[in-house]
Amino acid sequence: MDQDKRTLDFLRLFVRHQQELYAYILTLVPHVHDADDLFQDGMKVMWQKFDQFQAGTNFAAWGTQILKYLILDYRRRLARSKHVLMEESLFEALLDHVPAIQGELSSRIEALRECQRRLNERSRRILKMRYERNIPVEKIASYLKVSRRHVYHILGQINGVLLRCMRRTLAQGGHAI
Repeated sequence: MDQDKRTLDFLRLFVRHQQELYAYILTLVPHVHDADDLFQDGMKVMWQKFDQFQAGTNFAAWGTQILKYLILDYRRRLARSKHVLMEESLFEALLDHVPAIQGELSSRIEALRECQRRLNERSRRILKMRYERNIPVEKIASYLKVSRRHVYHILGQINGVLLRCMRRTLAQGGHAI
């Protein structure tokens, strides 16, 4: 039973913070496929080290530290293969700055989630098709039986609604967008 609770605690925390953790990786890693691999590796290491996590502390900050070391190792491998895209000193400065903006990023992600929940079902479905499933606009247009241009118009309207909602939500929470 103790193992089941541990598993559930980990999954609950990981699912709650996965977007924030993935966004951290994407900030520092130029290729999405590499970011995906690092995210999976990070999840595995977080699970293996979950006994070291102190309940009640910041899971995202803890996970970010694990990801930081995986990203540094990734950069060392890139340097050996001569595919470095950024000077090491610039990368170090970026690496040090990212945790400072993580709290703001977390607030924005929460605001976006809340605003998405407020959308009607059709809008949520269109967003999911385009941004989660990465379905091309042409296929969405075919599915909806509308033109590509109309799909772009719909997405623009939805994005506008989400932006206004996020601004209101963040302003109420003391944050600005």
